[in-house]
Amino acid sequence: MQGYQLTLPGELGRLRAIMIQTKTANAIARATVEQLAEHNHEPGWLKESRLASWERYLNTPMPLPREEWRRTEIAALDPSALVTLEPGPLTGTLAGSPAWFQGVTSQITGGSGFLLQLAGAPGYRRLSAELEKKGVIFTDIASAIDKHADKIEPYLAGGAAGADDKFGLMNQALFNCGIFLYVPQGVEVELPFVSGIGLSDRNDIAGGALLPRLVVVAESQARVSFVHLAGSPMPSAGPAGIEKTAGLTLVSPVTDIFVGPGAAVSYLEVQQHGPHIFSISRTRTRVGRDGHFTSLTVATGGRQYKTDIETLLEEQGAASSVLGIVFGAGQEKFSFNTLQEHNARDTRSNINFRVALKDKATSVYQGNIKVDKVAQKTDAYQQNKNLLLGSEARADSIPRLEILADDVKCSHGATVGPVDKDQIFYLMSRGLTHAQAEELIVLGFFRQVLEQFGRPYASEWLTGIISKKVYGY
Repeated sequence: MQGYQLTLPGELGRLRAIMIQTKTANAIARATVEQLAEHNHEPGWLKESRLASWERYLNTPMPLPREEWRRTEIAALDPSALVTLEPGPLTGTLAGSPAWFQGVTSQITGGSGFLLQLAGAPGYRRLSAELEKKGVIFTDIASAIDKHADKIEPYLAGGAAGADDKFGLMNQALFNCGIFLYVPQGVEVELPFVSGIGLSDRNDIAGGALLPRLVVVAESQARVSFVHLAGSPMPSAGPAGIEKTAGLTLVSPVTDIFVGPGAAVSYLEVQQHGPHIFSISRTRTRVGRDGHFTSLTVATGGRQYKTDIETLLEEQGAASSVLGIVFGAGQEKFSFNTLQEHNARDTRSNINFRVALKDKATSVYQGNIKVDKVAQKTDAYQQNKNLLLGSEARADSIPRLEILADDVKCSHGATVGPVDKDQIFYLMSRGLTHAQAEELIVLGFFRQVLEQFGRPYASEWLTGIISKKVYGY
């Protein structure tokens, strides 16, 4: 398999050694980035952006396991030398897609477009001819840079999500796969777009790094729904029985979403990873005047899942609803940081994250509502509920408020508690097994979020994913 060697220090000592050898590190950086840019025939502006990001990456320390990175196993990213994974050509078929992607294609058979990229295996692309005539672009990131540079450059050349973060900078310097979705002004798309980036069923690569870059743009008065999956093969024994996994693969995507004035964007992100995956993701959404953004993030596995979700309400009338469903088992670890940043008056936001954990799984949720002094009449709410299905599971909830305006309505709520044993007993007394009783309780716990998201195509599919997780596969 083709790939590019990069230095990813897994320990602070290794980082210090690399920082001391400045000349050598810089030479390697330039050679690595130039090789990638030449391989993809990229324009000069992108090459310079990559080089600048790599220089900042070298001078940015590894995060410490505290604050936003608390209880995140940074030291687990060993060995320190990873290889960036190359996506295969888009010459495959949906019928040949991996198991983690086939679930959604069976639910959304008539989508507006499909795009699948797999490390080391053929992918797939299809876009409605009618939408293409209207100026809609739905393609892989390399094709977008080559054929639609004028459309993507304003969004790709600037600062991306995680621009001040070690792993965000690594992505900006070395990304070599991803998605570009562009919906022109006034175009309304009824059926959702579906994309997936991950490992194929035949591809379980240890010591690799998958670095996707996703850019979604809805111009003024546009309407669009987008479903994105990040997946990898699951072990036959299921995640609950995995205690330790050697040879981790890093999956570190960066996603930027732009909601124009009066536009409406619905975004569903589903993560289905095996216990060999260490996932670090960054998502930032900018919402313009009277724009509306609705999202649902679903995380169901992986050795470690760490994500930051920023929603910036930048102009008057902007609104967002950011939802989350997290279900962990075994020794899986989840860490979510959300930011609702209100930078204009009359803006609204709502966050509702629900977490269920069994076995020895752990979760940390940190949410921040930030209101600028000019953002009068802000209406913001943040809720995080955690359900513990095992005595060794652990969940922390850390809400924050930073309010500089004086005419606002902002509040938050958080709960952490064990499953009601009386409910389990009652259901089992009616003939259900313990796993069946857990399934009903967990699905009921998540139902409000699914109903709030309000996309019929998602409910049955996601319910099936959660049910399988209850039973350990």
